[in-house]
Amino acid sequence: MTNQLQELTKKIERWSTERNLNTANSIKQFDKLIEEYGELVKGLNKQDIRTIKDSIGDMFVVITIMMQQIKGNIEIAIRLMSFGDYDTSTICYIKSLNYVGNSLTKFIEEEPTNGNLFAQLQSYLSNVIGMLEETAKEYDTDLISCVQLAYDEIKDRKGRMIDGKFVKESDL
Repeated sequence: MTNQLQELTKKIERWSTERNLNTANSIKQFDKLIEEYGELVKGLNKQDIRTIKDSIGDMFVVITIMMQQIKGNIEIAIRLMSFGDYDTSTICYIKSLNYVGNSLTKFIEEEPTNGNLFAQLQSYLSNVIGMLEETAKEYDTDLISCVQLAYDEIKDRKGRMIDGKFVKESDL
C-alpha cells in the first residue's frame, strides 16, 4: 500500500471512530456500499467523471469503515488486490457485491468466529477494491485521487447515527 493511501485510510478510520461508525452495524454499512455503487453506475452511464471519481472514493470509504466494524484489516485487503485481474462490468460488480453481502450476513448472523469465513469476506472486499482501482484507471484517474476526493468531502462532516446509519447534518 502506498504511503499516501495508507495515510488516507488512517484518516478515514479516525473520522469513522470519532463518529462511532467503527462499531456500528456492518449490515447497514453494506446498504451504504450498495447505495454508493448505484451512484457509480449513474456516473458511468452518464460518463460523468466527477461522479465516477466521487463514487469510487465513497465506496472505498465505506469498505474501510466496514473493515473496522468486522475487525478486518484494510491494509491486507489492499495488498491482496494487487494479485488479481479485474473485470469491471456491471455483472462482475454485482456478483462481487453479492458475495460480500452473503458472506457478511453469514459471518455476522451465524458464524462470527469462523476464521475461514472471515478470510473469505475480507478477500471479497479486497476484490471490490481491486475493481474500484481498475475502474479508476479506465477513466484516466487513480484510486488515491478518488479516495482523496471522497475524504475531502467528508472530513468536516457532522451528523448523527439514526437506526445504525450515519446521517449527515444537511440530511437531517
